[in-house]
Amino acid sequence: MSQRATSLSAMFVALAMLLGRMTGLLRVLGLATVLGVTHANDLAILIISVPDILNAMLVGGALGVVLIPEMHRRSEEVSGQAASQLIVQTFFVIAVLTGLLTLLLVTGGPWFTQLLAAGFTPVQIEEASKLISIVLLAFPISAVTAVTSAVLQGHHKPVIPAYGNLLFNLVLILVIVLWVTPDQIEILAWAVVAASLFRLLTQLICCLFVTDLKGAFQSCFRLSSLNRQLMVKYFQALTAIGLVVAFPVVSRSFASLYVGGISLFEYSQKLVELPRGLIGAVISMVIFPRLSRIFASGDVGRGAKMVSQMAGLILLISIPAGIAVYVSAEPVVSLLFQRGHFTALDVANTAKLLQISILAMPALFLSILTMNVFYARHETVIPFKISCVSLVCLILLTLGLREFLGISGVMLAFVLTSWLHFLGLAVLSSVKLEVSVIQGIDLKHYSALLFLTFSGISISTMIVNIVSDHVHLFICSIGLGGLCFGAVLLILKNHLPRFNDKLS
Repeated sequence: MSQRATSLSAMFVALAMLLGRMTGLLRVLGLATVLGVTHANDLAILIISVPDILNAMLVGGALGVVLIPEMHRRSEEVSGQAASQLIVQTFFVIAVLTGLLTLLLVTGGPWFTQLLAAGFTPVQIEEASKLISIVLLAFPISAVTAVTSAVLQGHHKPVIPAYGNLLFNLVLILVIVLWVTPDQIEILAWAVVAASLFRLLTQLICCLFVTDLKGAFQSCFRLSSLNRQLMVKYFQALTAIGLVVAFPVVSRSFASLYVGGISLFEYSQKLVELPRGLIGAVISMVIFPRLSRIFASGDVGRGAKMVSQMAGLILLISIPAGIAVYVSAEPVVSLLFQRGHFTALDVANTAKLLQISILAMPALFLSILTMNVFYARHETVIPFKISCVSLVCLILLTLGLREFLGISGVMLAFVLTSWLHFLGLAVLSSVKLEVSVIQGIDLKHYSALLFLTFSGISISTMIVNIVSDHVHLFICSIGLGGLCFGAVLLILKNHLPRFNDKLS
């Protein structure tokens, strides 16, 4: 795949994911308008997120990072038919296993609900478990959709699965606007099932056109393509990615101890998830397949250079954007959410959490990139170990900080854990794989980035305490963000050849 083709693919994926994330934000705005910060909205957010959380933890991310490199290897070393057999057998195995797991979760509905929302009362848990039993039907559908997405990405067709979230969100927005009320949450659960099925059908049709299925169904039920080594890699990657996905789930469960806590946590996280999802999609759908091929060919230097350039772009975007959002948190939340049942107090509480959560943005972006480096090198044990340690740190930090800071402590624990997780990945990537997050950068420039970030946050805090007018805060955020952008560019330009060539 040429550099130009990769750039065009990244552009179309970015557009698709931007539209998908924007409609996801509109979905949240619709819920905020219709339901406000209430228990009904906590229920709505919970049932919408359950299938995708389960899919991301148990199937989706791990499936892509294991299946795509293995498809490429079998296609090149064995035959195209062997790769097709792997796809078909994986599809049916995932469908059966997730179907059985869904049955178990429906049977243990109250227990599963209590795990997701530890702060709910017994009556609230009973109410929520009925709705979750409905929405769990979407889990097997979402799981096999992960297989079709991996197939399309492996054939360099990432745009098609990228539009899946857009279609999913459009269906939910329509239902929220027309039918959802505090007393009519069940219809939303059925809408999630219908939207998931629609997303799967669109991808299945596309797979039939891009994949040669001749001979793919031979020995379908003997599972000859799913060898032990592949399964071990999958379960290691599954656990590592599943634990990372569990970070916000665990934090949200702690947030449910507070009235409207799930809603507040979700609103503030959604504004961070918008750019994170965009960057993550480009890395997973475009950069990872290419990185996998480069490392498979033995060209470690070229792969390390690509990682370094991507990390530089992430820092160039995330540090200035994070500081700008920190300054304008309250006017941004007010502009987006303050209507209908969403009050001024809800705005203040959400903005406070947003100012904390935005501090995790660079770490969240860089963690996605660094984990993909490990998976492209077929290394799944190290991310698993780091994720285990990070999850323990998250629980301990949350238990400690919430006693002093309440729900803000829950969010702060999430931020600190995100940074610990990335730093662990970065250090071991450099030591074990000899791939640095940014090649050639020295202590002086790391110190400059840290000083710039903390100075920007300090100045932002002063501005927020002095300026109250929303328009003035927007202007200040743009100015401060622009200054930070220029400063980061100057710090990194000598370590990123592309930037250096453009600026020299």
